[in-house]
Amino acid sequence: MDRKPINEKLEQIVRNPDLCEKAAERQSSTVQSLQIIIDNMPQYIFWKDRDSVYLGCNEKFARAAGIEKPSDIEGKTDYDLAWKKSESDLFRAFERKVMETNTSEYHIIEPHLRADGKQVWLDTSKMPLRDIDGNVVGILGIYEEITERKKAEIGLQQYQEQLEILVSERTSWLDKANKKLKDQLDFFQKLIDSIPNSIYYKNTDGLYIGCNSAFAERIGKNKEDIIGKTVFDILPKETAEKHYDYDIELFSRTGHQNIEGDVRYADDSIHKVIYNKATYTDSSGNVAGLIGVLSDITDLNKAQESLRKLGIENEALICSISSFLIGVDANGIIITWNKVAEDLFAIGSNMVKGLPFPECGLSWEWDRIKSGISRCIESRNSIRLDDVRFTQKNGKQGFLGITLNPMLLEGTGPVGFLLMGADITKRKQMEIQISQAGKLESIGQLAAGIAHEINTPVQYVGDNLRFLQDSFNSLGKLHGIYSQLIEAVKNGDQTNNIIKDAEKEVQESDLNYLIVEIPTAIKQSMEGVAQVAKIVRSIKDFSHPGGEEKTGVDINRALESTVIVSRNEWKYVAEMETDFDPSLPMVPGHPGELNQVFLNLIINAAHTISDIVKKSPDKKGAIRLTTRNKINWVEIIVSDTGTGIPKDIRSRIFDPFFTTKEVGKGTGQGLAICHSIIVQKHGGSLSFETEEGSGSAFTVRLPTERDVSILKGVE
Repeated sequence: MDRKPINEKLEQIVRNPDLCEKAAERQSSTVQSLQIIIDNMPQYIFWKDRDSVYLGCNEKFARAAGIEKPSDIEGKTDYDLAWKKSESDLFRAFERKVMETNTSEYHIIEPHLRADGKQVWLDTSKMPLRDIDGNVVGILGIYEEITERKKAEIGLQQYQEQLEILVSERTSWLDKANKKLKDQLDFFQKLIDSIPNSIYYKNTDGLYIGCNSAFAERIGKNKEDIIGKTVFDILPKETAEKHYDYDIELFSRTGHQNIEGDVRYADDSIHKVIYNKATYTDSSGNVAGLIGVLSDITDLNKAQESLRKLGIENEALICSISSFLIGVDANGIIITWNKVAEDLFAIGSNMVKGLPFPECGLSWEWDRIKSGISRCIESRNSIRLDDVRFTQKNGKQGFLGITLNPMLLEGTGPVGFLLMGADITKRKQMEIQISQAGKLESIGQLAAGIAHEINTPVQYVGDNLRFLQDSFNSLGKLHGIYSQLIEAVKNGDQTNNIIKDAEKEVQESDLNYLIVEIPTAIKQSMEGVAQVAKIVRSIKDFSHPGGEEKTGVDINRALESTVIVSRNEWKYVAEMETDFDPSLPMVPGHPGELNQVFLNLIINAAHTISDIVKKSPDKKGAIRLTTRNKINWVEIIVSDTGTGIPKDIRSRIFDPFFTTKEVGKGTGQGLAICHSIIVQKHGGSLSFETEEGSGSAFTVRLPTERDVSILKGVE
């Protein structure tokens, strides 16, 4: 082959600097044009090497990453950008998988925070980046906002024109440059073909000048068979006419266009799609054509329909709930207010939905509600609020039992809450009646002993009264004789017989004895009356139902009253020892219920001691009551020298209906009620220490501050 003409041509080109410079300018212009095309794509696009180091990206990705221009991303990694470390690790894991398996990966990034602070949903595609020999040299990533489709890439026409100019003027000495440009063209075409959405671009005459593989596949034609054709050549007539009119409208006003409709695919299936169209300009700023992106939203519509049906089903479910249900979102706005809530509070859902929760118009204990909501959201756990006061629609006071549950979504962002509950006014009234009945039952069980305790002082008061009655009769006779004597002396009559009668009566009545014993009898009678009054007062204090509100309780006095009321239960088997702290403050609580707790603990102590006394009748046990003033707490200890509690039943001591007593002597409710009263109603604690054969000590701790009591009592 004669190479002389070729060499002469090369020499001519080399000697012509203007020609070389022109070629370089064309190459640079082409690269810039290709970059413009990628920058105007509606997707976020980037490419990396095998070490996940960025080689380039489009402007949209750069803005989302917080980078001023795409070229600044070169050499950076995800850790250098504004992503969270967890997200960066996830990105790199997907990329390693793509490069190792040499396959594409698709996934959804749920609410993702861009560098500009906007949260978006992204549909991501990552695929291996190969060189011309098919070797994986990096990773190609494409992100598309699902929430709002952006403009498709622009400037492809300019790239096409530059490419045609380059091809037409190509010479042999530019083969290397042409090859590089061809590689770049192939690279960008691969980028476009890797996008799952259908993409096409036309000129102003309506002729297709390019498309990606997804578009060709959905039309059912090869890409080569589409280029140079019009919409009438590849689509049914009716569909083609619609899109022709859409294109004419778009060219007349430029900008972008968003159209939703149905399209028939090559497999004859009908799909719901969205066409995003935008005009692009040439280097002179004139409209050169349009680019279209077709997004299939069939699955999205199905999902939306499913959600709609699910919403209807959920609404029906909410309406069928027998408890009132109020849902509040993360912004504090009411989103759910079911029928039970409407009926209970006499407020329609249409009146409160969309309002801030504090403005719903309910009249209840807002401080407790707000405190419960705060704890629910902070702990992200359920919070129980018992006995919440509210004003019923008839103006009367009532009670609510409420459970607060956080509404948790994926992630760690703000959460809303669900407030579910019921009107427990009747149940509360019943509990009060049952509690009072329990106390009266306890009094009834102790009635014989109390009667015996009252009978003793009453008996010697009666004896003393009979003695005083007899003494009064004797003194009456003496008074009559002395009156006769005084009258006789006044009249100067004989007094001998009267004096004898007086001496006889003094002797018979034993006046000296009466003078000594009558004061003693009076004193004993007064003591007996005081003892009876004390017992009666103790019974009154013990059995008083109290009010709904907590009041200040004198624990030492309550224990003294309980000791007196229960004396007949323990006096035959034990000695009672008390060690009361005189500095004990008043404790906020329900006195009647606390008395019931103390009575149950004392009677239990007496019963367990009696089991030992039966074996050794000549020896009594001991019950010791101790009170102590602790910081923010009052401590009451009831200890005994009884049999102790066996290890195998200690865990069941506070269980309802559990008892170790024989049938007919115990209901198993005593300690269970004690635990409920102390822990749930007073926010305190009830614990015990025991040793088999040596006795037990039950410790009651009650808070001395009202707010502490409320806080503990609702958990």
